[in-house]
Amino acid sequence: MTTPISSNPETVENKRQNFNITPEQEAKLNWLRDAIAAPNTKETILRSIDLMVTLKRHMRPGTQLFLHTREGQVRLLIPELESPPTGDWQYLVERPHPWRRQLYIKGRKLLASTVWQDMIVNQMSIEEAADNWNLPLAAIEEAIHYCESHQEFLKLEAEEERYRLEQ
Repeated sequence: MTTPISSNPETVENKRQNFNITPEQEAKLNWLRDAIAAPNTKETILRSIDLMVTLKRHMRPGTQLFLHTREGQVRLLIPELESPPTGDWQYLVERPHPWRRQLYIKGRKLLASTVWQDMIVNQMSIEEAADNWNLPLAAIEEAIHYCESHQEFLKLEAEEERYRLEQ
C-alpha cells in the first residue's frame, strides 16, 4: 500500500537551498521575476524549473524547439535541452561546457568548427590544415565531415556565442 503525499506543510520534508549568485545572475532573476510577474525570487526559480522539466520531458533526440511569431518562426537553441550531435567519431569527442554542445578534436581544447572555419577563411587544403594544426589527415577530414553535416547546429551555437558576448 502506498501512502499519499501530503500537501500539509507540516508533514512535507523541505530542504533549504543556499547558494551565491553574481550581480549579473541577480539582474537576470529580477528581470525574469518582473517578466513573469512572480511574487518573489523563489517563485521565479521554481517556475523556471517547472518550465525546463516540462520542455525536457517532451524533447526527444532530433526534436527542435521553435517560437512562432507574426513574422514567422524562430528556432530556439537551448543547449541544456538539445541532444548533442553524436556519431561514431574517431577523432572528435564531447567536452563538458555550460552551453556548448559541438564536438572537439580529441586530446585538444580545439573545436572541430575552429579547424573547419580556419580552413575556409585561409583557403587551406586538407594537407595544409593538418600541417597547421599538427593533426592527422583523417582528423581534418572527420572535422570537415562533422561540420558540413551539422552546419545548422554550428550556426545556432555561433549565434548563441555572439549573443553571450554582447551581454
